[in-house]
Amino acid sequence: MRTLLILNTGVGKNLGDRAMLCNMVRQLRAARPDWVLQVSANTPRLLVDEFQLTPVTFLIDCLGRWAPLLSALHLPRRLAQAAQWWLDIVSTAALLLWLLLAHPLRLRPHWRFMEADFVRSVLAADAIYLVGGGYLTDQGVRECRALLTTALFAAWLGKPIALSGQGLGPFHRPITHWLLRQVLGRARLIGLRDAGQGLRLLAELGIPTQQAETVCDDALTLPPAPASPAEPRCLAVHWRVSPYQAETQRVQAILEALLDRFAADSWQIVLFQFHERPAYEAAIYQHWLATRDWPRARLVQHADPRVLRAELARCQAGIGMAYHFCVFALAAGVPVLGLWHKRYYRDKLHGLFAAFGEASWAVDDRQIEADLLYLQLQNLAIRPTNSLQAQGQQLAERHRAWFARLLEALER
Repeated sequence: MRTLLILNTGVGKNLGDRAMLCNMVRQLRAARPDWVLQVSANTPRLLVDEFQLTPVTFLIDCLGRWAPLLSALHLPRRLAQAAQWWLDIVSTAALLLWLLLAHPLRLRPHWRFMEADFVRSVLAADAIYLVGGGYLTDQGVRECRALLTTALFAAWLGKPIALSGQGLGPFHRPITHWLLRQVLGRARLIGLRDAGQGLRLLAELGIPTQQAETVCDDALTLPPAPASPAEPRCLAVHWRVSPYQAETQRVQAILEALLDRFAADSWQIVLFQFHERPAYEAAIYQHWLATRDWPRARLVQHADPRVLRAELARCQAGIGMAYHFCVFALAAGVPVLGLWHKRYYRDKLHGLFAAFGEASWAVDDRQIEADLLYLQLQNLAIRPTNSLQAQGQQLAERHRAWFARLLEALER
């Protein structure tokens, strides 16, 4: 029996990260039913119960305990950021010292507070496994460094590290570069989910790539929940109010005009919610359903990503922003346009669509207009999907072979 500490930070709110974790623990549980699988304490209960997971505290949770206090002090923004930075350093150093002292003495803390839970989980782990996602980037620098720091602490304690389905970059800060080199240089296996830029980025940063290979996203082979048959004239849509992904006012107006045309043509508009933060997606979806003249519009919202995967498979075409919205559509053989605005999402979507042989489906949202999108989606809806399905099958086979190698790396 082995204990894995599985690092996947977005599982609490983000359906894409939840899908990656769900698929990998599903495969791990089937292959090694006796292993202890430690996951984020934010993992939904439905997954914890189904796959018999062990929720534990992550480093980012320990660092986040100071945020309410800083918020209550109403400090100026720069001063609050500086205070958080120093608290992060002090807390991280204290946890490292605790680990280094407890490990050789085989001491396991039994206290019931966050830091003790974090130390206990790292000490108990036989290996550290970073499940894929887009968190290894300076886009969300604290989460990125918390993940890398945890893996580095474990490596210093002699525990093996493996990564799968990772998106990398962009990186701008020397500390992140150093952490990435330290962790990836020690990893037994590195699986990247793009079409090649991850390997190029590692080479640019001077990180050895012998243990790295391009595979696919960890959620690609997630089986869908049981669903009804496909529906004719059904358009899948994802929209998110996010400063990282669009100039909201301009792009939303174009999207609304596009959907007005589809609704007028008696298409069913299916809105997919991929994040559980209400202001991101749910609020605008509810506004649309209440105010737009879309008689057949409906919302797909569920805590289980397999339900979203099944509902997407019922559509004829799609357009959206979320990376895993596009992953699920392509995996189901549904043609989809993925909108990007800045480099972070450009790299994610270009890599995904290039892997499926359809790089042109990743669309710069600064160059869109409703009439052209309407024609593109109409053409995609009647396009034969044999090649898309065949490429998806090839990627799925590659993922299954990759998983076998991953098990070997985690067991050595």
